[in-house]
Amino acid sequence: MTLSTLLMVDGLGLSGKTKALADLAAGLDRKRFQPTVLCFKKENSPLAGILEREQVPVIEVPIRDGLSIGNVRQIMRVISRLRPDVVHCYNPRPMLYGGLAARLLGIKSTLGSLSAFACMVPDREYAFLPQPLINAGGTNRVRNRLVSMLIRRLAVVSLNLGQGFCRYNRISPAKLRLVPYGVKLGDTPDQASRVAIRQQKRASIGIKDDEILVGSVGRLVEQKDYPTQIAGFAIAARSEPRLRMILVGDGPLRPALEQSARELGVADRIGFLGYREDIPEWLQAIDVFAQTSKFEPFGVALLEAKAFGLAIASTAVNEVPDILSQGRSGLLFEANSAEAFGGALLKLARDATLRDSLGKQAYHEARLKHSLSAMIAAYQDLYQEVYQLSRA
Repeated sequence: MTLSTLLMVDGLGLSGKTKALADLAAGLDRKRFQPTVLCFKKENSPLAGILEREQVPVIEVPIRDGLSIGNVRQIMRVISRLRPDVVHCYNPRPMLYGGLAARLLGIKSTLGSLSAFACMVPDREYAFLPQPLINAGGTNRVRNRLVSMLIRRLAVVSLNLGQGFCRYNRISPAKLRLVPYGVKLGDTPDQASRVAIRQQKRASIGIKDDEILVGSVGRLVEQKDYPTQIAGFAIAARSEPRLRMILVGDGPLRPALEQSARELGVADRIGFLGYREDIPEWLQAIDVFAQTSKFEPFGVALLEAKAFGLAIASTAVNEVPDILSQGRSGLLFEANSAEAFGGALLKLARDATLRDSLGKQAYHEARLKHSLSAMIAAYQDLYQEVYQLSRA
């Protein structure tokens, strides 16, 4: 039997959440599941094109801000036409509208997924937030309790975050299921295909074989704290002439960051590559993956770096220490410290054995805990579980 599955999300803008949804929808076993994606906004995202190329229909249903019965009616019309066997909603607002619409139409096989950020609650002071927490306040707590009654199971990327969400909202954790983000495993560094890609990419930007290339992937926004990264790189570069760095991604801070690189005298050693669709190829070209974020709810970019067996240096914020096994699969350093990042970078640049051992451990963990195939298999099992519950 093939189960028709409707995956619902607020927008398709690039994020760890939406990438996970797109990877899942594209990777489902089509002999068992037939996916459709419903979003409130496509947001001019490349993910919509990727889904359509993978023959996953994408339906855009613009909805009003705030709670509105009209929003529920619009979604009910789509669900009534599709008659999905399973309704899978990402994050509280889609869970509320999708859960209500499914319940009113008699569809009981509902599943919710919470991103790392959507799990976060005001349980302590945070030095920096990119946007207000979506779980703060009495109204949102009422919404979350209602959502918990509308869904059969709640998938979370971290049990620690999921349990915190349940405690804050006074929800039973019995519905929680752990499904970590999944990433595609890359070739190991010694495979011929990877060696060829590495050489081609490095040559395209003038990086020599014996130079140590540091790389980052992410939007150039305050949360990622690229000023600290550039300052720390400048500190390390004074002592290690082989160091070079690339920043893959774009954002509003790019002009200021380029100016900072010039002022610190390292503009000729840092490449700003902008937004790229060939990120996996660039990951194969670098020697060290760096992340200097002030705030990182989970860190999907770190999972991708682990999947390519890269040596990693990252700030020890939020869930990052757990992702890097408390330092066994990457060097951890304090946030907001150019000196700490520079020291970690020098340590990795000067110790090829350390880079190799950290990279191997990272790849081993990615294969066991973070593979895309494991994520897809877990969700397929959950789809079957909630469908069977609805039939009982």
